[in-house]
Amino acid sequence: MYRALLMSLVVALPLLAVDPPKKADPKDSPRVLYPIPLAAAPGQKTKIILRGFKLDTVTEVKAGDDKVKVKLVGKPKPAGGPTNFPAERIGDSECEIELDVPKDFPAGHLELTAVSSGGSSPYGFVTDALTAASRGRSSAPYKFVIDAGPRTVEKEPNDSFAKAQEITVPTTVDAAIGQVRDVDVFRFVGKAGDKVRFEVQASRLGSPVDALITLYDADRRIIDACDDVDGDPDPILTVTLPKNGVYYLSVIEAHDFGGGQFPYRLHVTK
Repeated sequence: MYRALLMSLVVALPLLAVDPPKKADPKDSPRVLYPIPLAAAPGQKTKIILRGFKLDTVTEVKAGDDKVKVKLVGKPKPAGGPTNFPAERIGDSECEIELDVPKDFPAGHLELTAVSSGGSSPYGFVTDALTAASRGRSSAPYKFVIDAGPRTVEKEPNDSFAKAQEITVPTTVDAAIGQVRDVDVFRFVGKAGDKVRFEVQASRLGSPVDALITLYDADRRIIDACDDVDGDPDPILTVTLPKNGVYYLSVIEAHDFGGGQFPYRLHVTK
């Protein structure tokens, strides 16, 4: 009798076996490439567009610090980039959020994670359908810049020497290559012997912008220019000003791409 019972258990066990948990496919999870604008300041509510993949499925965006409040604005949507531009650099969708950063929040980086409904976490395992539905798919965290320094918001039109936007050094300009073949020109006053550093932050923050910057004197003669730095598409230019007076700095996209999805930050410091 015992032998018969044992044999019946051996036969029944394979029928009770559970399929091994399936690994989630990262391709099904939202992925944040970059935000527009690329930074926010403490003590402000800032509306930000997140660009990436599968962001039209996002139901929530979480901040890595509970003191920062995030809420979705409007409905996430599919949104491609310019024709003939690599989709892997600009994404296929976007969602808008409002970021409320407290005044005492330290400068640095804030992790933002996009979450969509259903499925599993992007790199984990699930054991059953209920767990899968409750956990949701999440993007890898994007490290968003919180900048407490002096900032300037670009104002269009600033596409010529005559329409150059006045800036005061030091500052960081939050700007964008707003259209194809766009030129952004900034004007500042300097003194002979001042060592001024110009740095674009775009590619390192995920933006598709490949910037080229050029410095001109008051007579609109080129002093110096920079495209890439050791293979990095974000240009850095340091110049000792030759004389007192007005100077102009132009920023263009090196391949003439442009549009609302092409943000950059321009740091100008002494």
